[in-house]
Amino acid sequence: MMIESPPGWRFFTAVTIAAFISLWWSSVPFPYAEGGVLGLFVWVPLVVYWLIRLSVAMVTGWRTLSMRRLLRWLPTPLIVLGVWGVIHLDGSFSARFALSQSSMEQYARSIIDGGGRTDPGCRWTGLYHVCGHYAGEEEGAPPTAQLNVTDWPLGASRCFTWTPNGQPRPEDHEYGLRHLTGPWWGCRDWDGW
Repeated sequence: MMIESPPGWRFFTAVTIAAFISLWWSSVPFPYAEGGVLGLFVWVPLVVYWLIRLSVAMVTGWRTLSMRRLLRWLPTPLIVLGVWGVIHLDGSFSARFALSQSSMEQYARSIIDGGGRTDPGCRWTGLYHVCGHYAGEEEGAPPTAQLNVTDWPLGASRCFTWTPNGQPRPEDHEYGLRHLTGPWWGCRDWDGW
């Protein structure tokens, strides 16, 4: 292994896995706090390692560096910038929610139609594994289906509420409530951070 060459397939595999985890953890109404831990303990060391390798390559092999060899260093920063851009623009959430919305709406409708008389259980609705429950039992609250996202290995601290007749009560979601579209709201429960 020449130090002048970019990190190999093991490094690229680690970057790719970290990218997929980061995109998945940011594809909920409120990104998971664990994404910050991933950034600190995974992304920072990967980027520092890449920068050290690039610096050594520039110092030791600057005479032999060609444009072709320099282009081999580009995949990692392109992945890092791409992941940052998608997360910053809320793209991973928008895509996952758009692909799951109709399936989640059918499930939410069945919960409201049941009026809380039956336990709807947990199931995959589109790209989200959710556990639903009827949340319109309080006085003055509109009928609401709450779908708690269960992204293993994380706790169910992110959720969706579907409220076709109004909006959910903000006091029921003291850690965060975000209007998504139409009767859909994103919510966040306490997650220890």
